[in-house]
Amino acid sequence: MQFARVYYSPTNWPTPVESADLYFARGKPLLVRTWHQDNGRRVPGECVELDPDKLERVSANGTVYRYDGPVG
Repeated sequence: MQFARVYYSPTNWPTPVESADLYFARGKPLLVRTWHQDNGRRVPGECVELDPDKLERVSANGTVYRYDGPVG
């Protein structure tokens, strides 16, 4: 399980830009909209799958990404 931050444009325009948590499940990138508690652990709730071809890592350590596609 890997967590990061993703910046995206909700209207597919250059601005405004929003940010959200990015979670990788079985290699698939998911934008996390909500979190839940499960036995005292914080786990992703509502998620939107992102197109990996439109996801770009913008930090050297892999904790910040930019997404250049529509978010459903």
